[in-house]
Amino acid sequence: MDTTSRCLVCGTDSLEGVVSLTPTPPANAIASTAEAARAQERYPLDLVRCARCGLVQLVDVVPRSVLFADYRYATGAAPALVEHCRALAAGVTDRLGLDAGAKVLEIGSNDGTQLSFFAERGMTVLGVDPAVELGTYAQERGVPTLATHFGVETVEKILSEIGPVDAVLGSNVLAHVNDVNGVLRAIRLLLKPGGRAVIEVAHVLPMVQHGIFEFVYHEHLSYFSLHVLAQAAAANGLAVFDAELIPAQGGSLRCWIGRDDEARPSTAEFDRILRAEADAGVPDGSFLDGFADRVNRVCTTLNDVLAGLSKVGGRICGYGASARAVTLLSQAGVGGQIAWIVDDNPRKVGKFTPGDGIPIVSSERLTADAADYCVLFAWNFESSIRARSAAFTASGGAFVVPFPELSIR
Repeated sequence: MDTTSRCLVCGTDSLEGVVSLTPTPPANAIASTAEAARAQERYPLDLVRCARCGLVQLVDVVPRSVLFADYRYATGAAPALVEHCRALAAGVTDRLGLDAGAKVLEIGSNDGTQLSFFAERGMTVLGVDPAVELGTYAQERGVPTLATHFGVETVEKILSEIGPVDAVLGSNVLAHVNDVNGVLRAIRLLLKPGGRAVIEVAHVLPMVQHGIFEFVYHEHLSYFSLHVLAQAAAANGLAVFDAELIPAQGGSLRCWIGRDDEARPSTAEFDRILRAEADAGVPDGSFLDGFADRVNRVCTTLNDVLAGLSKVGGRICGYGASARAVTLLSQAGVGGQIAWIVDDNPRKVGKFTPGDGIPIVSSERLTADAADYCVLFAWNFESSIRARSAAFTASGGAFVVPFPELSIR
């Protein structure tokens, strides 16, 4: 593991402490046995803020080879996420006027779900993802994939295979890289004149305002505001000219980016989000005041609620063996209260959660006969999960929803 003393965007060493979370194993390191899960090495989770550019980031960098060697997160396993990808493909196609034959590249393409919707429209697609097994699966479903990390060093190979591209996509991937500037420069090199990058990042402002600290884990090195992302793009030959607030991941930014040699005015929504960030104290960092207290309050409340339910005989399970669940379980110290966690991803079923070693079972196990309460770790997909789990609640089961405010319903 490496420890960085410099900002991942502007390179200065003016890093200020924000909060230190409980060390955890790599949050997607699903284990084959409970014993192996509990024996996994734990790494620090310390958040800092750059006093110069405002980036919030982790101090400790776990090698990407450790994080992605046996990566089991699969986009296609989450029905709500599949629909998100379908809608994004339709929106990008319409807005950019893409036709059959257009070239679309995705950074962090995972199992190829997002690109498959562009391929269906007759476009030339290429994914780049270091998770070898997922890339092999994507290839098998007809989505060409390079099993490597994306950066300037891969551009020559990509250009030789498909040439300059019309669109570059990256959903929740910019936070994963320790060379943010290299990725942005690579995007600039790949975009043809008039081409666009559509980048989604978790928005640091709602994360902090609502105490949604469970999005902090080792894959996510950076936590972006629009202020920071726009600065980083400008430093690397790009311009963010539009942005949208979307509900994904509990609150995300979708940024529309072009080359900086093409003049275009920023949109009203882009300007509105910048003003909202400024009013909240993003530029000077004051929005972070009280974040550590909110983290502790969330953990104490969840611990007290689950202890109370157990004391009166409540049987408690969980839904969603996600990376976010690992952070929440570790920080709140409630792993011992959860008998098992159901998950929709068959590649996780039969395994055990990192750190706590909680069994992961099929979602078919979610019945009111087996559990009275289910902690909804995948709370950001609540509506979709509820629709598919109506029998559980109809027969008396209830979900414990930890964010944005804990509730039982």
